[in-house]
Amino acid sequence: MQPTTILRDHYLADYYQWGYFLSEQQIVDLYKACGGRFGTFNPNVLDDVFHARRSIFHYLMPGPIRVWIAGNDDEDGILFFIGKPNRPFGESVDPELAKRCYAMFGRPPSPFTLVEDTGGETYVMKVKGKLYRVDLVEFMQSNTKGDRYPVMLADILPEQRHLLGL
Repeated sequence: MQPTTILRDHYLADYYQWGYFLSEQQIVDLYKACGGRFGTFNPNVLDDVFHARRSIFHYLMPGPIRVWIAGNDDEDGILFFIGKPNRPFGESVDPELAKRCYAMFGRPPSPFTLVEDTGGETYVMKVKGKLYRVDLVEFMQSNTKGDRYPVMLADILPEQRHLLGL
């Protein structure tokens, strides 16, 4: 990812969230490394990205979690917002959720600050002192709203259906 230049024309809002952005390759690799069992582990196959997204979401629960398809000029991926917005990390995220996140992602979350006048769809992510633009593309699921695209039997490869007891 290249650092953003969006701040030349826009201002950051007084609204921020904590989260993790993973490219499609990163999320599929993480899913496979954690013992994922479904799909072909191909980041170019949306079903495989969704298997990874769902599994990671379920591992992180319970807690305030919102999952989006997101991207920028370089790559698309999945964004996991965690905790309550507009609070310091210690007040935003329950310690147990923070432990699960660190166990899953191996690092603390990044701050995502909303960019004003973008309809709530553009954030700036700060990683290692650099700023990156991240655009929200489509809401996927949260701890209060169900999965927009729940897994269906047709999403499971025939040779993997025995893993479901079928």
